[in-house]
Amino acid sequence: MPAGRREKSRLETNLPERIQSILALKGLTLYQVSQQSEKIYGRSSPFFLPHNLYFDLRGGTFSPSIHQFQALSRITGYRLPDWVRLFGFDLEDIARLQTSLPSKRTIRLDSSLADPYAWIPWFRNRIGDRPAPPIAPLGQLLERSGAKRLRSLSESNGRRFLYAKIGYQDALAFPDLFPGSILRVNQDIPNKLVFLPNGTSRRIFLIEHGKGLFCCRLRSIGDSIIAPVSTKLSYAQVELRRPQEVSLLGIGDLELRPLLMTNEPEVPKDLGKQWKPRPLSREGKIGPLLRGARIKMHLSMREVSGISSKVADLLGDDGYFISPSSLCDYELLNTGPRHVQKAITLCSLYSLRFQTFLTAIGIVPEESGSEPMPDHFVSRVPRMEATDLDNTLAGDGFLEQFLERCEEVPFFLRESIGSLSGLQDASLKDFFWVGGEYDVLHPYLTNGLLALVNRRRKRPVHFTSKPLWQQPLYVLLKRDGTYLCACCGLENGTLVVHPYSQQFHRPEQLRYHQDVEVVGQVVMIARKVA
Repeated sequence: MPAGRREKSRLETNLPERIQSILALKGLTLYQVSQQSEKIYGRSSPFFLPHNLYFDLRGGTFSPSIHQFQALSRITGYRLPDWVRLFGFDLEDIARLQTSLPSKRTIRLDSSLADPYAWIPWFRNRIGDRPAPPIAPLGQLLERSGAKRLRSLSESNGRRFLYAKIGYQDALAFPDLFPGSILRVNQDIPNKLVFLPNGTSRRIFLIEHGKGLFCCRLRSIGDSIIAPVSTKLSYAQVELRRPQEVSLLGIGDLELRPLLMTNEPEVPKDLGKQWKPRPLSREGKIGPLLRGARIKMHLSMREVSGISSKVADLLGDDGYFISPSSLCDYELLNTGPRHVQKAITLCSLYSLRFQTFLTAIGIVPEESGSEPMPDHFVSRVPRMEATDLDNTLAGDGFLEQFLERCEEVPFFLRESIGSLSGLQDASLKDFFWVGGEYDVLHPYLTNGLLALVNRRRKRPVHFTSKPLWQQPLYVLLKRDGTYLCACCGLENGTLVVHPYSQQFHRPEQLRYHQDVEVVGQVVMIARKVA
């Protein structure tokens, strides 16, 4: 669940005093800040900061506009997200909402808003340099070691990654990718693409076209035309010209797959019948940008307003609600919202990067301050003892090998595990390493890394009439202390393991509670995408 409700409760009546203390660190007074804002932007500008700001804040109903937040950031040199958070709002809620709310169409997640100065609980090896078992709970392999700054852990070996969430109306790669799955995308595209004998690309691509985004395989037609390929469902086959009508954003290389949401995706009318491609466009002004984004999301203004009401309930603040009339004004009058809450809502629902939004309303993101506020002003406090900030990862233990294999950990999703898995209180013992060398009994475990297990779901069920993608997956503990991950069910007191692999064809029967115990049901998998 997004953290806005928690952050909102942090606001106190001494906000003017805290702002005064922050300005004093820079040798400034509010009067001086007001003068500088008038000198830089002009008194009639939306960036102007009045000298009676403290009086307005003490009323309890006023908060600066987005433009005034930018002015505070530029003049003081402190980061814009920190100024926003000081007032009880959190820009990281954008990615949290994008992850938790259902989406008709594939969206790009804004991973750029993760606070690099946030404290992250961290770990050390429990087993030293010994090889890890093929399947094991992370609690056997790692233990907590304190907290580190996110920026000290967010190295990606020079790779450039994007993140997309698959919509339930344009899941062309289903069942290879699920609706609701998070796909990490490597932007480094090789010059020569590899195609299968049927002419389809071996890898899954993230592409942008006039209707939005697709995550799918491609078929090449000549040197400059590609066609998105639907794996299972009857989406229309459309030819797209490069670079006028389509842009290749990258190749999918890692998937976070929720396993509880197993509803079959839809094929909407506008994608099921032949549609005419449109040239790609980059809208600069806020009105056309919002209208184009809403159309790509296939949402009406009434639908957007309805979802914004849910956002307001989630975050405990009516300021996140946007009425249909306000949405209409934004598009027709080419004026953006004044309040940061509504900007967070729009970026979340329209799959807009916050920096793109700022540029569209006349703010230059590069002019924002880059220095972090002191931790105590923005409640950036470690939940456990902090470790050496400059202590870089070294050695060849499990943790180092795991991080090398992952390449980049999506820390911006660290508070979205509950919405993805349905497990709100996941701990280290609920995560299982599944990336060792062993005979995989389920295709979802091929190139697997981690599985998140709900230990309260212990009764195994196998549905003979349902397809593979709707079969529950379980972690089992055998009598010899080893773990197994497979589909299984109870038949007359016997646990029957159903292998879905080319190596194994016959189900295996094990004595329940004697030869094997059920640890729990797998609710999410992290796996590399070949």
